[in-house]
Amino acid sequence: MRRVALLLLASSGAVADFRTVTLPSKSPLVTFRLVFTTGSASDPAGKEGLAYLTAMMLANGGTAELTYKQVVDALYPMAAGVGAQVDHEMCTFSGATHVDNLAEYYKLLRGLLLTPGWRADDFQRVKDNAINALKVGLRGNNDEELAKEVLYANLYDGTPYGHYSGGSVSTLEKLTLDDVKEFYRAQYTQSRLILGIAGGYSPAFLEAMKKDFRQLPENGGFQPRMAAPRQIDSTRVVIVDKDARAVGYSLGFPIDVTRAHPDYAALLLVSSYLGQHRMSSGVLYDRMREKRGLNYGDYAYIEYFPRGMFLMEPQPNLARHQQIFQLWIRPVEPAAAKFALRLALYDLDPA
Repeated sequence: MRRVALLLLASSGAVADFRTVTLPSKSPLVTFRLVFTTGSASDPAGKEGLAYLTAMMLANGGTAELTYKQVVDALYPMAAGVGAQVDHEMCTFSGATHVDNLAEYYKLLRGLLLTPGWRADDFQRVKDNAINALKVGLRGNNDEELAKEVLYANLYDGTPYGHYSGGSVSTLEKLTLDDVKEFYRAQYTQSRLILGIAGGYSPAFLEAMKKDFRQLPENGGFQPRMAAPRQIDSTRVVIVDKDARAVGYSLGFPIDVTRAHPDYAALLLVSSYLGQHRMSSGVLYDRMREKRGLNYGDYAYIEYFPRGMFLMEPQPNLARHQQIFQLWIRPVEPAAAKFALRLALYDLDPA
């Protein structure tokens, strides 16, 4: 005889709070950071860049009550703004204001994220900016960042990580305002929200803010399984041929070590030995720049680190379930490019 177990679930009907990270203090500034654990890995096939476009539309569009210009005009005297950052598994919105302007600032922030205006002219402006960021920025003027993103795209080809978080020109051109609205409805939910706030806010303000964000749907739509990248069984080379004065190298391979992994500390030591970002004490820096004057920067990384040419430390909220070990060698004069590559590979694997 087959035995069947019946499981009864009782519910009080109450909605479980989304995650909150709070740091109250006596500071006159109040800082916000709202993270949604969704991103470009959830872009539908053929709509790469949709997560990016949605976040930019929220941060750089109007609200149901105010146009984008009215929002900017209101933020200007507060010396405040709302920023957005999009990665494969996180979309982050951040901002800060003086406590004297807290009520006015929060009203704008709440409107942008909870009751966006979805105006066609805002969408076209944001879309044009995203396309120009690819054409003029990444592809045209930022060879070093382009090399890193080409490396990531090739290592993770065929997985949800296999495209640039900003999408491509061809896919962005096809996206519509309805696509953005649908992504927002499906992905911007309480179950994916981490609400962070620090500074001189009151307990009553925090409770009111939590109540506001319970307006979001409780549960989100589909999120893809983080498929592992293909194993690398031989050296592969991708050459981006451009009319440029220097050569930049990005060398690397996928790793499954994150900050939660027991081997993270050991791998951090290895990257420190080779040379961490902007540090002049590593082996790569010493042998390539100090002893031979081959180039400017020679560093090793064990995590995704975008916009490195502008930063000393990686920005927060770029967490990923899969990471990369990478060497960044740049810029190198073409006459020394072959030798620089050989030396970097030798220092990576002297055996």
